[in-house]
Amino acid sequence: MHVGARPPAPRTVRVWDLPTRLFHWSLALCVATACASAQSGGYLAQRLHYRCGYAVLVLVLFRLAWGLAGPRYARFAQFVRGPAAVLRYVRRLAAPAPPGGAPGDPGHNPLGALSVLALLAACGLQAASGLFAKDDIASEGPLAHRVSDALVDRLTGLHDLGADTLYALVGLHLLAIALYRWRKREDLLTPMITGNKTLAADAGAAQAPEDALDRPLWPRAALLLGLSGALVCAVVNLG
Repeated sequence: MHVGARPPAPRTVRVWDLPTRLFHWSLALCVATACASAQSGGYLAQRLHYRCGYAVLVLVLFRLAWGLAGPRYARFAQFVRGPAAVLRYVRRLAAPAPPGGAPGDPGHNPLGALSVLALLAACGLQAASGLFAKDDIASEGPLAHRVSDALVDRLTGLHDLGADTLYALVGLHLLAIALYRWRKREDLLTPMITGNKTLAADAGAAQAPEDALDRPLWPRAALLLGLSGALVCAVVNLG
């Protein structure tokens, strides 16, 4: 670069496909509704709670499949890294943000990958344990009568503990969004709405227009979502 030349300007790249974004906000809505209905009490609230739990299971199964068959930045192979990569990223994270804000990373960063995996695991285990859980009044999961009372008690305890764990993970997730905005001047929220992310000019992310990224994915996403829903319906109907 010549002396006095300006560095290449950051560029806007299409990163998050529409199925990934719809999954993200649908999961957030279902989890929030499930938590609120669990605290409300009453028959209708309990029915809503169970329906949200089933929807969470469908969404988690879809995201696991999408992490294998989805586009580049949705795939686990792209963003899940080992401990060494996480440590390198933590050291880079400790550095102050450059003037104008951080240019960002394509896809999830190594810490964000851990958050994704933890939230998927917590949501999946919470919804799955709810299939067997029951309270002391009249509410029980559709599969509670298919296992022993001792196992129901253990899974009910796991479901109660999982709720606290999920609250903590969601809180950490929201805190991380705020810290990135404040410390690194990096906006993590808007890209999950628009699908576009501002990256450094040399970040190596492929530019892709919206139509080229989203349209060919719809049949694949619909198939995986339908299979996930059919599997959850089959399991629930066992009860």
